[in-house]
Amino acid sequence: MQVSPTERESMGNDRSVIAWVVLLFVLTLIGALPLIVGGVNLDNLPQSSPLRVLTAYASSLAALLVAAKTGGGRQLLRQVGTWRVGVAWYLLVLIGPIILILVADLIYMVLAGESPKQWLVFPSNFVFIGPLLAGSLGEELGWRGFALPRLQKRYRALWASIIIGVIWGTWHLWPLITPGWLSHFTPYDLAQTYIRLIATSILYTWLYNSTKGSLFLVMVAHAGHNIATELIQIPAGGSDVISVIIALLYLAVAIAVVIIAGPRTLSRLNGRK
Repeated sequence: MQVSPTERESMGNDRSVIAWVVLLFVLTLIGALPLIVGGVNLDNLPQSSPLRVLTAYASSLAALLVAAKTGGGRQLLRQVGTWRVGVAWYLLVLIGPIILILVADLIYMVLAGESPKQWLVFPSNFVFIGPLLAGSLGEELGWRGFALPRLQKRYRALWASIIIGVIWGTWHLWPLITPGWLSHFTPYDLAQTYIRLIATSILYTWLYNSTKGSLFLVMVAHAGHNIATELIQIPAGGSDVISVIIALLYLAVAIAVVIIAGPRTLSRLNGRK
């Protein structure tokens, strides 16, 4: 039976995505293994530790390695250069998360009557820059740069986003295999991780597809969320509940995007199909 070029491309995409997922978790395990063997708590490891860097950048590193092997390295990196998308998009991804987390604080205040000691907290040093880069540059080459275009060739945009969101959420739970982390893990953590990251995956697909593949904008959006979590203070003792509220707010926005843009393309450019 002869295989058509389209089928060959589809099978090639499937194999490359599977290879990326396997390599993603292998690199993460390599970073976590010394902690497990040595009985070292992740909290005691400096942010600049090579083990932290390896795990934080595992998604992008795996994408670069697989793309280089399959001849797609240049195409992967070229997406970062698509940055001329209009000021409104940048305002949306930078201000939007701040508003969302502020709304989460307000909802918590209505429910529990407790307000933060101060609403905005500006970092006194630049320690947060490392995690900021790890979240955008260290992850998005993999999630949106590598996996999303390939999965969208087989599945509609919504399903591709959900698949990435599930992988993304599962990968974010890797600290649970390190010493000491399982003891302070709660059902709130599990719920908010999967709800928020699946919802965020849908939103980032919408950003990517609506700007003709601007991976740079998605990186800024990822950084925007991390900046918002650093700037907006949450009430003492409310972190578990507020994290779930934030996740549900992201979910509400994602549902609105799916309704407006359509599940097939999740694109402002193409509309519903």
